[in-house]
Amino acid sequence: MTGKMIVADGGLDVVALLGLDQVPAPASPTLDAEVGRRVRDARRRAGLDAKDFAEQVGLSRDKISKIEHGHRRVSPRELPAIARALHVSIQSLLGSAGAERPTLALAHRVATTAPRQDTSGARKRAIEVLEAEARLERNAGLAASRLSPGGAAIEQLVATQFADVPRTRAEAQRQGRHLAEEVRRALELGIAEIGDLPALAEMHFAVDVALSPLGDSSDGLCAHDGHQALLVANTDYTLGHVRFTLAHELGHHLLRDPREIIEEQTSDMFGASYRERRVNAFAGHLLLPIKAITTTLAWLDCADSDIETANARGRTALGYLMTRYGVSLQCTLSQVAAAGVVPVSAVSALKDRLPAGALVRAAGHLISERPEPVMIIRDHRPPIRLVNAALDAARAGHVGLHTVAVLLGRKDDDALFDEVMLADGSESLDPDDGTGRIGAMVAVTSGVRSRR
Repeated sequence: MTGKMIVADGGLDVVALLGLDQVPAPASPTLDAEVGRRVRDARRRAGLDAKDFAEQVGLSRDKISKIEHGHRRVSPRELPAIARALHVSIQSLLGSAGAERPTLALAHRVATTAPRQDTSGARKRAIEVLEAEARLERNAGLAASRLSPGGAAIEQLVATQFADVPRTRAEAQRQGRHLAEEVRRALELGIAEIGDLPALAEMHFAVDVALSPLGDSSDGLCAHDGHQALLVANTDYTLGHVRFTLAHELGHHLLRDPREIIEEQTSDMFGASYRERRVNAFAGHLLLPIKAITTTLAWLDCADSDIETANARGRTALGYLMTRYGVSLQCTLSQVAAAGVVPVSAVSALKDRLPAGALVRAAGHLISERPEPVMIIRDHRPPIRLVNAALDAARAGHVGLHTVAVLLGRKDDDALFDEVMLADGSESLDPDDGTGRIGAMVAVTSGVRSRR
C-alpha cells in the first residue's frame, strides 16, 4: 500500500493493516516446527542436500530452511511437491497438525487429490478460500458455521432415511425428489422460487459458498468433512447452469457423499451412477418443484399438448418457468417430464429444437427485473460468513487486506484500503475492479437482478 499512514488506538498491527500478511507469522509455532522437523528428517533420509531439494520443489534454499526450522508454514500448494520429492505421504508430513488444523488439512486434501497434475481453477479457488478461513480461525477467532433448525431437521432426516445408496434409477429419482420436497417443507419455501440460493445454503446448512469465473475448469466442487464444507461453482457458464451446479453440489453435501473432495464437469454431474441421478433429482426438484409447474400451467391455461408440440403458448410457459425459477432449459424440460406433462422420451427432441434464449424472450412480457437464465454473468461471490469476518478482522488489525482481497477476488490496492479502513462500514465493497458492489454481486448470482 503506497502513501498510507495509520494512527490508531489499541496497538493495531500496521504491517497487517498494510496487507502484508500473505505469509503471516505462525500463531502456532509448535505445529509449524513439527511439520518442519518431519520435512527435514525426510530430506535427510532421502539423501538430499538442501540445494537439490529446493530445486526439486521449486522453492528457494532460504524458504526451505525456514520451513525446516518452523519459521515458515508450508502452503497446501507446496506440500504435494515436497512430499513427491521426499517419496513420503502428505499425512506423514502433517502428522497431528492435520487433526489440530482441520481447515488447512482439508485445503491440503483439495490440493493433493486432483486427478491430474495441474490443479484446476475450482481447486485453486477452494484452496484460497480455505486458507483464508484458516487464517481467520487462527488470528480472529472465526466462529464456526451452524445449522439452522430447518437444516438440523434435514440432517437428521438424511441420517435416518438416506443412509443407503439407491439401487435403481427409479429409487434414486424418488429419493432425490423426496429430499428436495423435505428441504422446501423444513425451510417453509412452499413452491416459491429460490432467489438467493447461495445464501440459503449458507444460512441453513453450515456451508460456505464461493462463486467465481474459473475459465476452462470444472463446473463445481464440493469439499467437506466433519469440520467444514465449501461449495464452489464456476460462473463462466449460464446463470441457470450455475444455479443447478450449486444445487447439485449441495445435494452431495446433504446426502453425506463419502468422498471428501468432489470435483465435477457437466459430464460427471449427468453420469449414469445412481448417486449422481439422486443428486440431480434433488437439484431439479429443489429449484423447480412439480407443484410449481402444474400451478403455472393452469394459470397460463397451458395444456400438456401445448408443451409437447411447443406451440406459442407452450413456449411462453417454458420461458416463464425458466426465468421465474432461474433454471436452464434442460432442467425445465426434465422437471416438466417428471411432472408427467410430456414423456421422458420427448425431452431430448424438445431441447434440440427449442432455442433457450427465444423461450426466455417469449415470456418477457410476463416477468421483469429478473436476470435471464441464459446469461453468463462471470461474477465473484465470496462466502459471506468469511468476508464479513475478514472485514471486521482487517479493521481490528488481526489480518491484513490480503485476506479480504483474496475472498473478494480483487487486488489488494489503494481503493480497497479506502473502502475497508476509511469507510464507516455502511458501504458495500467492489468485489472486482469495475464489476459492481458486493450487494449487487450477491443479487446477480442469486437471481435477483442482472447487469446488461
